[in-house]
Amino acid sequence: MVAWGLLLVLLAAEFGASFLPLARSARPCVLIPAVFMVVVVGTAFMQVKLGPTVVRLFAVAALLWLSILLGLGSLDPMTRTNYSVRAENLR
Repeated sequence: MVAWGLLLVLLAAEFGASFLPLARSARPCVLIPAVFMVVVVGTAFMQVKLGPTVVRLFAVAALLWLSILLGLGSLDPMTRTNYSVRAENLR
């Protein structure tokens, strides 16, 4: 029950942080609650620590792929720039 409440608190924190006017350099900070959510789910609900070695191996592989996918997914919004175009170039 404590883990469920912690997940709800982390969800509220991430949802609230998405409405903050953050600078470009501070945008990855919104991912911090998501990382804690993964840790809570892995330790409390899945009980990875109690499983055999294969379970821990697959959990580590899943975390690797999750970090790769989050990294690739965040590359576009974090590197997108707006280029100004002068009005004379639009004719």
